[in-house]
Amino acid sequence: MKKNFLLIEHGGLRKKFTLEKLQEKGLNIFLATTDLPLWLKGLIPKINVIKTDTYHSTKLLSDVITFSEARNIKFDALGTFYEHTVTQAADLASALKLIGLNPGAARRSSSNKLLMRRTCRDNSIPTPKLTVISNYDKKQLLQAVKKIGTPCVIKPIFGAESYGTIKIEDGFNIDDILDEIKLTTAQDQKETFKNFTGNFLVEEYLPGKVVSVDGIVQNLKIFIAGMVEFIMGPEPRFAQEANFIPPTGLSGKEINDCILMAKRIIKALEFDNCGFHCELRLTPNGPVLLEIAARLPGGPLQPGYLNAYGIDLTSLLIDVWLGKKIKVDRSKKLYIMQKAFFPRKSGKLTQLRGINSLKKDPGVWEFAKIAKIGDEIKEHGTPLYYYAIKDLSKRSLLEKSKKIEENIQFLIE
Repeated sequence: MKKNFLLIEHGGLRKKFTLEKLQEKGLNIFLATTDLPLWLKGLIPKINVIKTDTYHSTKLLSDVITFSEARNIKFDALGTFYEHTVTQAADLASALKLIGLNPGAARRSSSNKLLMRRTCRDNSIPTPKLTVISNYDKKQLLQAVKKIGTPCVIKPIFGAESYGTIKIEDGFNIDDILDEIKLTTAQDQKETFKNFTGNFLVEEYLPGKVVSVDGIVQNLKIFIAGMVEFIMGPEPRFAQEANFIPPTGLSGKEINDCILMAKRIIKALEFDNCGFHCELRLTPNGPVLLEIAARLPGGPLQPGYLNAYGIDLTSLLIDVWLGKKIKVDRSKKLYIMQKAFFPRKSGKLTQLRGINSLKKDPGVWEFAKIAKIGDEIKEHGTPLYYYAIKDLSKRSLLEKSKKIEENIQFLIE
């Protein structure tokens, strides 16, 4: 008999592959979601969709258990691949006595960056010097910057991607900073900020490479899938423009130090039966925690690990929620690069050619045209296009990347 799996939010079109993995396992798929976009039709029967507020644990539980009772359906497992519903999925799994992350541990993750840092600090894990402010208060922010010193970084205690995260330099304009974080955390523009309380961290800026350690925890056993090296966009913002799997510029000691640090953090936060994505800064004094999410790496990184190492993290985490014992084995090693191309110019996009040729390029396993002719482009805002490539060596990978970008023509006026 097929098992019933409840997915909490779809995470957008970029997470379509997670639904396809559930289908491959022959599961009856149910979806709790705030909306049902057109691309989901055909993947999930409409009768299996629970329309609810997935950002609200109490309403989510009420709607799910009502659906279950009305349809006489018992869910065998549930989970989410979407960062902003990790805590709600943990609450629901606990209430239904299903395998999942402990709700307390969920709240000690990136869903509350302050609690995460306090827990790590209490366990002697290096974290940036920090203070807090609330309600976009100018006086509090000025006092916080004076206390921490410049350069420093302001970021929401709970947020989406890098929205509201800004580096503050000497000679900063306080009004410009407040205007930008108000705009990028506005509830009417970003659904994920609907429960945002207006609390922010102000913490010291740490220079160095940004990397992640990724994997899965099952029954307290930590499975390391590997590491990612990120290429960051220009400061003062912190957009991740590209990444490499495996890291291309780290020593064996640096890699080992990062893995040991990630394991210490996971144990301190008490993660279990979940994925993890642990972002670190490689400072001169060693790795320091930026943040850790109690979920698998997002965006295209799950397919990235599959292409690099043959590790299907998506499938493995579903097995964890189903109660199946997992193993993480590497079957191959390729160099992977995933890149969103951000122009270094603002204006109207009047020409974009060569994107479709990417599908014919050997080694390109994913691409997307993001901007359209006539779009107003902001420097470091929306990328023009995205591509993912693989090759046998770092050198050939970089050569392929250069060739791709030389063949794509665009004009911004």
